[in-house]
Amino acid sequence: MKSNRKYILPFLALGLTMASCSDFLDKEPLDQGTDAIMFKSPEQFDQAALALYSFPDWKSANYDGGLDVSGIGGNGGGTAPQSHGTWNGCYSALRNINILLEKAAGYSDQDAIASSIGTAYFFRAWQHFNLLKTFGGVPVVDHVLDTNDPVLYGARNSRYEVMNLIIEDLKKAVELLPKRSTMQGLEQRGRLTKEGAQGFLARVALYEATWEKYVPSIGYDLDGDGASVGAGSVKPEGYPSVNDMLKIAQDMSKAVIQEAETGTFALFDACEELSYYSLFNIDDGDGNVSNHQGIGKSANKEFIINNPYDYTLRRSGKNIAHMVATWQCVNISAYLGESYVCTNGLPIYLSTSGSLDDAYYNPEFGGYDTYMGEYANRDMRFVGTTYLPDRPVFCCDGEHWVPRTAAGEKYPEAVFPAATDHYDSSDPANSSKLVVYNPMIDLNSTHNGYGSRKFMPEGSGRADNTDAADYPVLRLAEVHCIYAEATCELGNGAISDADLDFSINKNRKRALVAPLTNALIANVYDANWFNFETGRHEVHKMTMMDEVRRERMVELHGEGFRLDDLKRWGIAHINLTGQKLGRKILGTYYSNPDNKVNSLKYSGEPVYNPETRPTQWGLVSEDPKDIDYGRPIATIPGNCLFNQKDYLDPLPLEQIRLNPNLKQNPGW
Repeated sequence: MKSNRKYILPFLALGLTMASCSDFLDKEPLDQGTDAIMFKSPEQFDQAALALYSFPDWKSANYDGGLDVSGIGGNGGGTAPQSHGTWNGCYSALRNINILLEKAAGYSDQDAIASSIGTAYFFRAWQHFNLLKTFGGVPVVDHVLDTNDPVLYGARNSRYEVMNLIIEDLKKAVELLPKRSTMQGLEQRGRLTKEGAQGFLARVALYEATWEKYVPSIGYDLDGDGASVGAGSVKPEGYPSVNDMLKIAQDMSKAVIQEAETGTFALFDACEELSYYSLFNIDDGDGNVSNHQGIGKSANKEFIINNPYDYTLRRSGKNIAHMVATWQCVNISAYLGESYVCTNGLPIYLSTSGSLDDAYYNPEFGGYDTYMGEYANRDMRFVGTTYLPDRPVFCCDGEHWVPRTAAGEKYPEAVFPAATDHYDSSDPANSSKLVVYNPMIDLNSTHNGYGSRKFMPEGSGRADNTDAADYPVLRLAEVHCIYAEATCELGNGAISDADLDFSINKNRKRALVAPLTNALIANVYDANWFNFETGRHEVHKMTMMDEVRRERMVELHGEGFRLDDLKRWGIAHINLTGQKLGRKILGTYYSNPDNKVNSLKYSGEPVYNPETRPTQWGLVSEDPKDIDYGRPIATIPGNCLFNQKDYLDPLPLEQIRLNPNLKQNPGW
């Protein structure tokens, strides 16, 4: 903490941190930090508040890479670092936040600066929440520190004391921030609203409620005693119970959904069955070729909080299309790919008795005999998250851009016929880059055959690092998921059909999936359930809690929630360790020698050629009667070392040297 006293970083100009339209970008840079502002007018408070915006962006996002839903390769086994970006960044930001709140306390017209005060309370909660998720209990900084402040050399506050501050600050933000419906004009785009604070409070309350409910069951004391290790377990007077926080999550998410029902917010559905895919790629600039309907950002009412970009004024600086397509660890895993249900709302492989003896493929499932079979009659979030075989994926000639041809043919109908069974550079659908996705199994693959295309602006033809889609920080679909989970938790695993219709069934409707109902899953077994403890598939009775969590997983994949979810459910040390399997090879189109690789390097070879391109760790079973017949081993246990201590990061060693009263987290 001593280093924070000396090295509070000044904030950058607003154009670099927040804005996407000229009114934002033309603000006077705060070159000397918030201290330099005189705070004599509402406009000056507003300028200071705008400088506090610090949301995730395309450069900082992790896209849920390297987890159970993606191309996991290895984890755990790390050591405590000397410094930590989250620690430094959050505490640096808190200084400017507290300066604004301190100045606001002495300002005569509180109503005139209410939005600025609400923004400061929101971001004080935001920064403390980032610290809490990363480290657990940390020193609470709720005022401007001077060089003699006892906080600089004091002990850590418990996670419960930190959470108490977060909840109280967000309640204040909810009261002070304006409703979206009262905000008009482009100059308001990207600004915080009452509904944004409500949605974030719902997220925070659900996170902590489930952490406190499930994490104690992992058999590891992450709090410590606070004297020799950890931050301790002191709870402030009046601290909310688990059910209290679940009720906060339910109430806040309900308020946002009810506001959405008035028309303020809405799920984006302007691109028909490709609306989920198109949502994340809307780019107004350069003719807005980012979707087949020519829909621009003004039509997107789903983002409640976003980090806005603009092709002219504020580009992302990230080559998202190329990165997502080639970064192996974000390719979705066989586990996730097979978790997307069919359009009748049920998994791909079912049982009515709980035994494999009567297991059968969902009648809507297209099977594995052809490349495209498994994509038919599936949740459109599956199609919107993976790029399909024999289709251009990016950097294509304009005539063949996905999702529609120039003639208007709908994707995923065939965009072009394959002229040959191998890579043909003369085919206009091909280019100097690998643009036609054709699954291949080899030594270095993730053994799943699924490439990720979520966030990939396939149709825009952007030059490198000029993508300009807005980054989703909080969207209505997440609020639906929060409401359903909080309600199911409060119901001890039960939730009514009415509450499902009020929340996640709206997400399912956009994905062309039948509503989730209690009758739908009654006495039905998922015969393709992956047991992370055994590393094998099994038959598992469907429960409402499992389905609510499945909905969250498939709706929010790649948006940075998965690791937090695994931790708060107390299963991270299970899902991120042990043996992982790839998708079936034997008995599918992969093992059909007539199916050839469509790439320059392996032109004309079979998709699966164990003689020249064997899987790295072989197949888990070659017994046709085994539920995992023909699946490759994708990850071996020795590479996955995540354990209970990894639920919290270690404190940076330089901070402990500066302040010996900061005790390291357990196990580090």
